[in-house]
Amino acid sequence: MKKIFFSTISILFLIPVTRVHCAGFSGIVLTPTAYRGSGENSIGAGLDFNAAYYIGRLYGKNSYSWTLEKKNYIDRIGIWLLMADAKLQVQSEKGKRPALSFGAIGCWQFRDSPQPTLNRPSVSVKIDDKNTHAYASAYGVISKKFFSDRILLNAGYMDGDFTKIIYQLSEFLSDEALFLNGYSSPSKSNPALFGGVLWMLKKDFPVGFEVIIPQGAPQKAKLFNVHLGTLLKLNFELSYLTFDGGWDLMGMFQFRYSYFPKSK
Repeated sequence: MKKIFFSTISILFLIPVTRVHCAGFSGIVLTPTAYRGSGENSIGAGLDFNAAYYIGRLYGKNSYSWTLEKKNYIDRIGIWLLMADAKLQVQSEKGKRPALSFGAIGCWQFRDSPQPTLNRPSVSVKIDDKNTHAYASAYGVISKKFFSDRILLNAGYMDGDFTKIIYQLSEFLSDEALFLNGYSSPSKSNPALFGGVLWMLKKDFPVGFEVIIPQGAPQKAKLFNVHLGTLLKLNFELSYLTFDGGWDLMGMFQFRYSYFPKSK
């Protein structure tokens, strides 16, 4: 398992990274902002395409009575997320007034490794219907820039089944694990609050973080993504998944492309 994990990371780091158009202020990692394109502050439509690959767990802990191992590290996840983010900015930012947008996210998710079971972790590169899912959520979001447009604060609400993605990221959030923790047929389609901060080190070089908090979700799972890709120039990000009884630190690659409006 760990040899395959390291091989996957090595291959991805050896792939030449072509610098694509940076989406700037239009999104953080998985969540959108109220701005369009590279941060255009005007009423109108916007469209982003986003791709993310969760490589694996770097380190994690759990305190469950039914587990033998309380610490887990270097485990493969192998989840691909291909997303389209369409929004309509209905209010521009001016003075103390924030920008406001409404939109929808569509996501196609597949795995090149099935979700590990609790008693027999396995590795596979087979992609089939059981490992392929489509998700969608509608959202509303407000954004406000500060300090000469170098800092962006972002907050929003989404409703749909996008939060199901979170429960694919750890075997401790699988149906089997939820059953052992007292949940029978729990709903994983929950509305969610999200928010984050972006800091523009310089033009087209944002760093920041975001949090996705499903409301009323089993195990109170929350996902934090730290955006460091443009700083590292490898589009490598860190994710922190926390839930009742444990947490995981994961590595991922992420690319966002603003299709419309084009950067001026």
